[in-house]
Amino acid sequence: MRKYFIGAILWIFVSFHCSGQDRILTLKECIRIGLENNLVLKNSAQNVQKATLGVSESRARLLPIINGFGNFTNNVDRGASVTDGSGMSALLGIDMPYMETKGLKYVTSGGLKLSMPLYHQTLYTRISIAEKIRSLNNYAYEKAKEDLIVEISKIYYLAQTSAEQISLIRENIGRLEKLRDITRAYHENGVVLDIDVKRVNINLENLRVQLDNSQAVYEQQFNLLRYVLDLPPKERFTIEPVDASIQEDQLLTGLSPHLYELRMPELQTDIISENKKYIRSGYLPSLSLVSQLSYTNYTDKFRNYFHDHPSNRWYNGFYWGLSLNVPVFDGLSKRINIRKTEADLLQSQYNQENVQKNLQVQYLNSVNDWSNNRRNYKKQQDNHALAEEVYEVTLLKYKEGVASMSELLQDEMVLSEAQSNYISALLNCKLSELTIRKLTRQLDTLSE
Repeated sequence: MRKYFIGAILWIFVSFHCSGQDRILTLKECIRIGLENNLVLKNSAQNVQKATLGVSESRARLLPIINGFGNFTNNVDRGASVTDGSGMSALLGIDMPYMETKGLKYVTSGGLKLSMPLYHQTLYTRISIAEKIRSLNNYAYEKAKEDLIVEISKIYYLAQTSAEQISLIRENIGRLEKLRDITRAYHENGVVLDIDVKRVNINLENLRVQLDNSQAVYEQQFNLLRYVLDLPPKERFTIEPVDASIQEDQLLTGLSPHLYELRMPELQTDIISENKKYIRSGYLPSLSLVSQLSYTNYTDKFRNYFHDHPSNRWYNGFYWGLSLNVPVFDGLSKRINIRKTEADLLQSQYNQENVQKNLQVQYLNSVNDWSNNRRNYKKQQDNHALAEEVYEVTLLKYKEGVASMSELLQDEMVLSEAQSNYISALLNCKLSELTIRKLTRQLDTLSE
């Protein structure tokens, strides 16, 4: 029984300890969460859904349309109709060149109407345009996913380098605190002046201010990451340490021809071309099937609707046929619209060519930046290690009384600058690598 009790206590302690630790989110997990939760991406997905419904709406116009109708008319002033009365005049033997009749006071009718397009080129072209618009929205959604992956990765890299910078600043503070203790001891023994202690304290306070600023920036980056991932403001988590390894030339596979930045202008050009066909199809005739079934009642007294009466009778009617619509002249509106569409098409082609050239230049510049940043990173990495070595040697000389405080603080400043340059070079290398991945369509490797 005692063993079970001790085991339960240990389990509770371990559970409490683990619950107090922040979970570690990798870049892959951040990308997954962002793709699931990001509100901007969800909004883009709704555009895809709307475009899909637009295709269904365009196709539905080819289906038959059936409408029911009903009318009730009270002819307060009954209109008269005049017809030729010569036939009746000869029959009755009287002179009656015209025959006048008046309608009944109440007329009621109801029935069904049907219409269905049999040939309508405009509707077919409209379906094609709707399908291309759906494809365009799909491209926009996929591009939004890529942009979100790039944004998440940038923020993640910024937070990683900020964490690395904070770690280096804390090491510097610890190093200076030890130097301060040594300098105080030397001052108490009359080896160094009071001004040397003050110099160390000034540098130490400057580092603490730098640490506070870096921590504030780090927290802001975490807040931005929470927003992009649509996590609660109080959600606590940490990120992985920065990976200082640099990718080699396997990233340089050339500008991908399947970039959505290239596909979207191409599809926009196709849509404008289809729109030109849509306008031209207005010159073609259209053929529709029409039909109607109706029942009509005529009576001279309203009460006859509720009683048997010779005039309370319904007359049925039914017809079907074909309706041909041939456009003849529209005031040159289609001709003007075609010319406007041709201008839009030419502009779209120019834009497509410009995007192609612009992306090619971006790729070349990104390759150049990436290569330059890799070289700078390796140099700054070596400089950082060298600055640490020089500082340690000068510190040893200072302890032995060979080097002065000014020399030691100068080397400490050089070390801090080398650390800052190292962090900056590392971040630039990561960001340029991210740009290369986007232009070569290798972003998927970040979420695998």
